[in-house]
Amino acid sequence: MEEEIKVNKNCVNAKIQAHILPESEMRKIGFTDHVKDNWYFCRMLRFPKKKLYRDFEISFSVTIPKNSDDIRIDVLDEAFCQPYDYQRILYDHPNHETALIVQNEVEKWMDYLQKKGVLSGHVRGEYI
Repeated sequence: MEEEIKVNKNCVNAKIQAHILPESEMRKIGFTDHVKDNWYFCRMLRFPKKKLYRDFEISFSVTIPKNSDDIRIDVLDEAFCQPYDYQRILYDHPNHETALIVQNEVEKWMDYLQKKGVLSGHVRGEYI
């Protein structure tokens, strides 16, 4: 039986909350505000040197509006300019090598942001 997941207007798990820290802390953690109304964090995910089907350029990003509006979390396949829905892929194919790597990398960054106090409410393995 699948649990119903409540999401915000950006389809992010509603349990995940953002906490804006002082500007110097946000910058130290790795956020920028080139778009003045948002804090933005983006990292390219790392893949092992092992040969996969193709070279992957997948990014993980978090956008936190400064007005306390809903956060946005994106995992994007930069080569195709579209979302990389690793969670759906793993639902259908639990041993999909690339999706497992992406999941591990995303969880690493979610853990980092939670430990820094910018995000809270995420439980490893739950829908993001």
